[in-house]
Amino acid sequence: MGDSTPGAGGAAPRKGSPRWWRWGWPLLVLGLAAAVPLLVWLGWSAISSSSDGTEVSAPVDPAAPGYEAFVDPTPTLLLIHANGELLHGVTLLALTDPGVEGAVLFIPPETLTSGGSISERWVESASAGVADSIAELLDVRPGETQVVDDGSWAALVSAVEPIAFISAVPLVGPDGETRFGAGLVNLAAADVGPYLAGRSPGESPFDALSRHLSFWGGWLRQVGESTAPNVIPGETDRGVGRFGRALAAGEVFMSTIIGGVDDSGVVVVDPERVGRQVREIIPFPISASSGSLPRVRLLNGVGDLGLTKTAARELSRAGAQITRIGNAAEFGWETTKVAYHDVGFAAYAEAYRDALGTGSAIAEELPNASADITVTFGADFSHLLTGDG
Repeated sequence: MGDSTPGAGGAAPRKGSPRWWRWGWPLLVLGLAAAVPLLVWLGWSAISSSSDGTEVSAPVDPAAPGYEAFVDPTPTLLLIHANGELLHGVTLLALTDPGVEGAVLFIPPETLTSGGSISERWVESASAGVADSIAELLDVRPGETQVVDDGSWAALVSAVEPIAFISAVPLVGPDGETRFGAGLVNLAAADVGPYLAGRSPGESPFDALSRHLSFWGGWLRQVGESTAPNVIPGETDRGVGRFGRALAAGEVFMSTIIGGVDDSGVVVVDPERVGRQVREIIPFPISASSGSLPRVRLLNGVGDLGLTKTAARELSRAGAQITRIGNAAEFGWETTKVAYHDVGFAAYAEAYRDALGTGSAIAEELPNASADITVTFGADFSHLLTGDG
């Protein structure tokens, strides 16, 4: 055996160490602990001031000149419906503007990715494989992932059953029998999972998803109308409990992923159109290809806070990755400025200027910038929206 014993925080001092170690080591630890708040403060000050040499985060009032904050990603939930190795549904929920606007995007399990269909990825790697497939297809990584089976669906809708909705497409059994007809459908809680998992013989994946759209429309409407405190069982700050309530409280845009079905029954998406589709519903994504897009800092130069959301949506549609948002150091800007801080981002700046429909794209050196492009919109952007001026 040696003359030292391992312990928490590293090896203990060897026998015969100088007596100063007994009091010097505790004092050193206390000194390091006391320095932590100072180091955190210094680090935050460096981040906050790196954009232009001033502490841009000092104001705490979002309406004040100079206020800035890091952008929180748009909340997203990847909901996976499966029983054992059978994947039935992949649905992406997005709270575009929580409580005001949201979206539900339906993706067929037969959708092709570089690693095979999403169904195959489920068998190989379960929820992690499906999440990776969605990140590849949408260039957006879901913030949360939740897996439900038929039993889970029954529990989720139990407070508002039966779920009533109009379906344009019937669900036919393997022998040609009609399990659920077209027209008015009333689903008991126990029937929801099998209904969403069902496929009529020879049915297109997109025809099957039309039943999903009809069901979700009916369910969210009944959730919104219900006064039950536990209208969606489970947690209210995450998962379906959070997203279902928020979607039911606002306007919901529902769609299927854009693509087509080849002769083998595999769904092949249109990347360009899917990109536009996703940017419309997820203005602040968690990018799956981090570093591929310039970091954009968006500043309000006129003081009308409602315009910030509008500008952000227009930039998002153009593919901007907005990482900071706030107000210019002073209001009263007449002209919108899109400043790129590296010549390599000039083309992006031009595209963002075009997306806003006004202003100028210019080079502006900021050696320690925390963003690659700074967009400051002025009165010309406001006039463009209102038709004045």
